[in-house]
Amino acid sequence: MADSVTLRVGTYNLRDGGLDGASAARNDARLKAQLTMLATLRLDLLGLQEAKWGSHGHVRLEQVARWLGMTWKCLVRSNFHGCDIAVLVREGDGIAVTRERHLIGPPFTHAHADVELQIAGRTRPVRFMVGHAAPSSPTLRLAEAELIGVYRNIDVVYAADFNAAALNEDPDVQGVDPLHVARKLDTRPAEELQASGFIDIGAHLGDRTPTVGHTRSDRLAYRCDRIYTTLPRGSITGHRVVQEHRPLSDHRPVWAELTLPLDGAGDIP
Repeated sequence: MADSVTLRVGTYNLRDGGLDGASAARNDARLKAQLTMLATLRLDLLGLQEAKWGSHGHVRLEQVARWLGMTWKCLVRSNFHGCDIAVLVREGDGIAVTRERHLIGPPFTHAHADVELQIAGRTRPVRFMVGHAAPSSPTLRLAEAELIGVYRNIDVVYAADFNAAALNEDPDVQGVDPLHVARKLDTRPAEELQASGFIDIGAHLGDRTPTVGHTRSDRLAYRCDRIYTTLPRGSITGHRVVQEHRPLSDHRPVWAELTLPLDGAGDIP
């Protein structure tokens, strides 16, 4: 009998919902290519930012879930610009969604998705949270991070487009707008998360690959999209920034892997 369960978690900003064109019937070829790529990652949990699918978003979400083989899904409405957050879970094999606790008001500029998971063989639930931080305001991003800190004493996996740099980054700023640099390199939100005990999975494993800045030479390349956890460091078993040959968004997909012991199997430090 297995004494642990492995979760593979992903986050991806689709850019405009993966849709192109200005007509009512927007072209979804890019979205289909994105889903084909995501399907190869064999994710158990997935957060999608900029799920900009309009008034028929839940219909599109059903299509996305079927394409990825995800059995549970929800769409959390954004406060601004239609940048909704989609959360998808591959239920089964001992993983079940038991509760939703989404936040859609201040201080969150877009929304904060929060799904509780029960894992067979584990008493403590795991909360899968997905965020999309304020795009242009360091002050609002800090407030968002401060609120996330209240979850420090529960088991959390937190995936987000943070719209700001991680700790210990030194990106090339030549040719980049100085105001953009000043706002994006404000690391106070990352400092707040670290002080609250959230572990930056990519940094923990030494993977500091930028997730944005790859589409144009005048873009700032930094780790905008990250996955954090409050679970023990020993549970972290993988991380990757997906490097597509032809980028399908202005963000790279990111995935992380966590291996959690079942009750009675011994603690992971």
